[in-house]
Amino acid sequence: MQERFPTVTSYLARLPRGIASYPEVTVKASVYRDALESLALDDCLDDLPSELGELVRHRLPVTAWLPEVHSLAMLIAIRDRHFAPTAAGLDSYEAWVFERNVRLLSRPLYRALFLLLNPERLLSGVERRWSAFRRGTAARLVERSRGAAEVEISHPPNLYDACVGRGMCGAFRAAATAAGGRNVRADVVASTELLTRCRIRWS
Repeated sequence: MQERFPTVTSYLARLPRGIASYPEVTVKASVYRDALESLALDDCLDDLPSELGELVRHRLPVTAWLPEVHSLAMLIAIRDRHFAPTAAGLDSYEAWVFERNVRLLSRPLYRALFLLLNPERLLSGVERRWSAFRRGTAARLVERSRGAAEVEISHPPNLYDACVGRGMCGAFRAAATAAGGRNVRADVVASTELLTRCRIRWS
């Protein structure tokens, strides 16, 4: 796995029990399923940890819950498989997350919900919206000003790395855009073993 999925290898090595870490920290299966529908991993299953290969072969129902380590490792594997191992490749990965989430949020169900929101109201309710898809981590609005907000995500040690943080930025950008924000930007402004803070700005 190390040769074909170096970022996955280094990510799992930082966790206390590798792929088996934090089983109580979960996420809805719709997150990884939507990613695989966009960029597949079927041609390299033998190089993945067996737990991930099984999730690719036998995809869970969208409403099921799975360990977030499994879901994040899957997304990092997509980054390794489909994007260059460079800063530009990480930029492209974030752009892919953004575009995928924009498509998801433009579907009729989500579009109707976002018609009633603006970025300020969306991010004010980030704690509730986060908990609808994730358990064992928490997001809270820690700072807000005109056209800007900061969201802090608390998580177990090393659950989020640089790749995960950039992906979160892409997802926050998409959500703020769907809520009517223009020229939306998002950046990781602080990152520790236990916290990841993202700043979102819009006009």
